[in-house]
Amino acid sequence: MTAPAQYLIIEDHPEVAQNNCLSLKSLDTEAHCTIAANPTEAIAYLAQQEPSLAVIDLQFGSASGEQSAQDGLDLLRQVFAEHSLLNILVYTSEYSYLKPLTGLISNHRGGFVVVSKMERRKAFLEGAKSSLMGELRVPRDLRNNLDLNETDLRVLELLCKASLSDKSLAEELSVSLKTAQNYIQHLKVKLDVDLIDKKNTNSRVALCMEAIRRKLLLL
Repeated sequence: MTAPAQYLIIEDHPEVAQNNCLSLKSLDTEAHCTIAANPTEAIAYLAQQEPSLAVIDLQFGSASGEQSAQDGLDLLRQVFAEHSLLNILVYTSEYSYLKPLTGLISNHRGGFVVVSKMERRKAFLEGAKSSLMGELRVPRDLRNNLDLNETDLRVLELLCKASLSDKSLAEELSVSLKTAQNYIQHLKVKLDVDLIDKKNTNSRVALCMEAIRRKLLLL
């Protein structure tokens, strides 16, 4: 029997935190939510256990009463360093603060999704589902700064030169099929081909063509 999901909500507005918790419980009615009102509480929780998903706001109230993103960004840096497989949903009205962290986002191996608080609740739930599946989804204006890591380049070689299927790719890399599929999905986001019209264009062909255009591959 699958254990109930564990959700960590890192949010200093109690009403928003409770709404996020209630929404996530619609995905798993047996799930348990823990609310951390600040990054310090979140770090203490993460030192004890790793949740199924961490929902992180970037801005927290400062001693002066103003909102600041510094503590939220420092929290993300620590999470990237110490919890490389953690599924993360950044739920914020100011995702542009993430630009200095795009290199770290590129190398994170867990799910990482950004959803604006200006979007409808449906977008929040879809983002949570994507992150729980290990996917990478970020706004388009953050993508230009996403780097390809060694795994990305190896996957490109196997997809575009060896023409491996998802199953063969998983076997070659000694990972699960889902992990292999996530490698491909992350690549499509980083190369900005995940939103192409799949009816008219083969997304894998588009991925390889974009890699060649950017001189990431020589065929």
